[in-house]
Amino acid sequence: MPYKQLLCILSSLVLALQSSTAAGQQAASKSEIEQIVKDYILKHPEVLMESVRSYQERERAAQKQKAKDAASAREDQLVNDASSPATKPANPGQVNIVEFFDYRCGYCKRVNPTVSKFLADHPNVRLVFKEFPILGPESVIASKAALAAQKQGKYLAFHQAMMTSTATVNASMIEQTAKDLGMDLKKLKADMESPEIAAIIAKNTDLASALDINATPSFVVGSEVVSGAIDQAGFEDLISKAPNHR
Repeated sequence: MPYKQLLCILSSLVLALQSSTAAGQQAASKSEIEQIVKDYILKHPEVLMESVRSYQERERAAQKQKAKDAASAREDQLVNDASSPATKPANPGQVNIVEFFDYRCGYCKRVNPTVSKFLADHPNVRLVFKEFPILGPESVIASKAALAAQKQGKYLAFHQAMMTSTATVNASMIEQTAKDLGMDLKKLKADMESPEIAAIIAKNTDLASALDINATPSFVVGSEVVSGAIDQAGFEDLISKAPNHR
């Protein structure tokens, strides 16, 4: 909580107390009240710290609840959007993990082996990919190429090649990756510039904004939204809260 806001609240409390004093008693000026408050805070800084901590905790709780509500309201967009690639077809009985990621994100690459192992250990879990290029123009090119690769049935292979590569992500690296996977480069480049692919990325960006997601990687399971390169235990905890978990 900003200092001035806290000061204003405390001043208001003092003024409220003054209004209840006996008639005829002269009220202190606003500047005198502010000085009293300042002096008190200087003598008792723990009050300020406690107020800030309490405010921040309430803000975090409110933001988390807002994200949960948004995820619940947008479940269909998250798990059933046909334009979002996934590890397997949708099935009513499975648990869905939705990942927002960027190919230039080091944390995304760091968590990729954990995600892969987790999926191998949990056949009932489906991963939905949300291309979310937020780290510059090269990220956008990479996402466009990945979505174009989907049109050649190569999305998962391209995704894994990009996530496991240690090379700098740029146009030439992306083209070489596609070439190594035997893709039709002419078709790939044409598809990358299609309005359809631009619309998918824009849609993912809007969805992330609605969920208050502004970092990669971010994961959504049911109504739970978590950001960061979480470990195996973190994924276990997430799916344990999922409606279809068993």
